[in-house]
Amino acid sequence: MSAENSDNPAAAQSDAAPEHVGKYRIDGIIGRGAIGVIYKGFDPQICRPVAIKSLRKEVLAEVQDQAALLARFASEARSAGRCQHPNIVTVFDYVEQDHSPYIIMEFVEAGTLENVTRSGTLLPLPQVCEVMVQLLSALGHAHENSVIHRDVKPANILCPAATSIKVTDFGVARFENLSLTRDGGGGAVGTPNYMSPEQFLGREVDGRSDLFAAAIILYQLLTGAKPFPANDIPSLMHKLLNEDPVPVTQLRPELQPEIDALMRKALARNPTDRFANAEAFISGLEASFNATPSAPVARVDLTGLAVRPAQGANETSRSDLSQTMADRLAPATLQGLESTLAREIGPIARVVVSREAKSATDPDKLVSQLASQIPGETQAERFRKAAQAWLETDRGVTGAQMSAIISDAERHKAAEALLPLIGPMARLIVDREAKSAIGIADFYDHIARRITNDADREKFLSANRPKLND
Repeated sequence: MSAENSDNPAAAQSDAAPEHVGKYRIDGIIGRGAIGVIYKGFDPQICRPVAIKSLRKEVLAEVQDQAALLARFASEARSAGRCQHPNIVTVFDYVEQDHSPYIIMEFVEAGTLENVTRSGTLLPLPQVCEVMVQLLSALGHAHENSVIHRDVKPANILCPAATSIKVTDFGVARFENLSLTRDGGGGAVGTPNYMSPEQFLGREVDGRSDLFAAAIILYQLLTGAKPFPANDIPSLMHKLLNEDPVPVTQLRPELQPEIDALMRKALARNPTDRFANAEAFISGLEASFNATPSAPVARVDLTGLAVRPAQGANETSRSDLSQTMADRLAPATLQGLESTLAREIGPIARVVVSREAKSATDPDKLVSQLASQIPGETQAERFRKAAQAWLETDRGVTGAQMSAIISDAERHKAAEALLPLIGPMARLIVDREAKSAIGIADFYDHIARRITNDADREKFLSANRPKLND
């Protein structure tokens, strides 16, 4: 299991393990993240080790509606438990004890695909195809069971054997973020480098978002690079929404153009332009790889690469873009938090907000840290409510980026084409949809929904919506 380590004595104390969770014995802590903690446990009835994941106690303490959170947690755990697949870490059980939730999972002693990607090793093409087929098969099985992962990334792909993988944290990615991590109020969930455009927008996601993340992993396995390299969220957003990745054949000339075509479709900005499901992705993958001749070569032992330590302690935070709230929130939001806090503690608020925003990596943690500076629970609660209001209206980087994607000329063109079909509301609809469009194709798809006549709608899209390769 993959988790961040914590050197914070207070955090370690707060995660002190119970002796038992239900029938399961707790043997120790495997790892901790900002929100979750993973214990190694033991099932005495079947005599096997298990991994037990829960939420950190201080995080639970900050949730107001704990009953609703536990109910959702249990629902997600049951959904994950439906995923019975050889390439998915199995969820065995769900336990609530002392008002805390625990998910009991298969214990897999393995490194992750992240260490493989970090090592700079390019796997043989047949092995890349094998790894991706396993990943896509796992995702397809989950999607068929109505489970969306939402955080597919190399760190969540375990390498328990020389040539096989297992995907972990199905059903966990979502509940770890319930009422806990609202990136600027947009509701985005995931690891930035592997998030789809619709996740950045906080839109409702489906399986195609997981497939987008899988396509990013495929690009890494083929080239050793990320398709949208960036050192901060604004740069990533700009690349993701405005630029196309460097073709893989430019980085590896020995590959065939069919793989470029595969990546263009898999990494399309608009979900409707991507593979509709994992099965279609696998078919496209196998066809494009079969078009690229490959000399017989021995497979790389993934377990040998997986045990290598990551290169550099600071690499994780930069490559994963685990940015602080100082990076994520709009300046106006930070100023609003300063003025709100200043009413309670005076001019020092500016220093406090600046310091805490540079260390907090999610909105709720920031509010908690700021509220802790206020003497008096009544005043602190008053601040929390005001601060949440600021966060709920913040669009941060996403808002700044969205306004620039659809040009004024494109808006005018769309409004002129839409006006005779729906009347004077055309310009208002065009302006509204332009603010949240993923790209031009997505923009036209959304405004076309206002056209009630099917023939008119098809004609409008045919004349205006760009094709995938335009």
